Amino acid sequence: MEKNDKSFTARFDASLARLFYGKGFPEKIAVAVSGGADSMALCYALSDYVRSYAPKTQILALSVDHRLREEAADEARFVGEAVGKLPNVSHHILVWEHGDQQDTRIEEKAREARYGLLFDFMGKNDVDHLFIGHHQNDQAETFLFRLAKGSGLDGLACMPGVSEVAHRGRNFTLCRPFLGEPKAKILEYTSQKGVSFIDDPSNKDEQFARVRLRQSMAILEKEGLSPKRLFVTASRIKRAREALEYISDKEYKNSLKSSNMEVIVFNYNMLADLPLEIVIRVILKAMEELNGESKPYGPRLERVENLCEDLVTSAGFRKRTLGGVVFEYDTKINEFILSREK
Repeated sequence: MEKNDKSFTARFDASLARLFYGKGFPEKIAVAVSGGADSMALCYALSDYVRSYAPKTQILALSVDHRLREEAADEARFVGEAVGKLPNVSHHILVWEHGDQQDTRIEEKAREARYGLLFDFMGKNDVDHLFIGHHQNDQAETFLFRLAKGSGLDGLACMPGVSEVAHRGRNFTLCRPFLGEPKAKILEYTSQKGVSFIDDPSNKDEQFARVRLRQSMAILEKEGLSPKRLFVTASRIKRAREALEYISDKEYKNSLKSSNMEVIVFNYNMLADLPLEIVIRVILKAMEELNGESKPYGPRLERVENLCEDLVTSAGFRKRTLGGVVFEYDTKINEFILSREK
């Protein structure tokens, strides 16, 4: 057992060393702690790492009370009592004030509110890095969930180990050092370290799609679709996506004629001659440039795909508006023009 604990800890320590190689460990970090096994284990592991390698670092353990269950306030206090005793850790409870209970799209609304509260608190306290306890099984569930929703390549790449998120004009870094670890290894660690945690009853509530997918994993694993296999597949898709993004960035610059905050103009022939997947990515990048943070969620991928198919195959492209952007093809000067909708 001790050997496994050292192996788990060594992998965790190595992941943090890679993440901050050449930069130095931050003076402040935040960790989202719900009270479940994964987030509690992450907080303990971070405290151990900081005590050994960055003793001046402050760890802000953040728990969100969504005010959706009566037990939530008690659970947040339980987290505070447990992690507040750890070296370099202070605990803070953030409350979602939403008035009447939300009864539609509850998971989505709660997630948006949670991250908004976390980032707002981090911004006020000058913290840039948020650590989250997602692990290999979570990645597998995300892959199946997005596959069921018909996601494209980007969606099936699932959650990255490190990513940048913009919120209220500031960039935050999400860190998932457990992403390659199976759930079983995390539970071994909590047992060895004597970490107490809460078993959230919503993790067994079949009204949630993720719970139903989690229950299906046992059947899928018999057919070879284990969490590890799905994790590896998502990693390979991520690698392919990064290659496509690299090519798309180059072709964006090659076909670009002019741009400002209101209008982006491409050379039509250069754009239309590209493979459809690259055209789609160039157009999505241009839409993001024009919309910025004003439209964090773009149109459905199918609608962008249809627009780009018309662009590369139709004899005459019909002017249209999509996702707050106006698209038009000027045949006289051979330009494809995107402008922000007035």
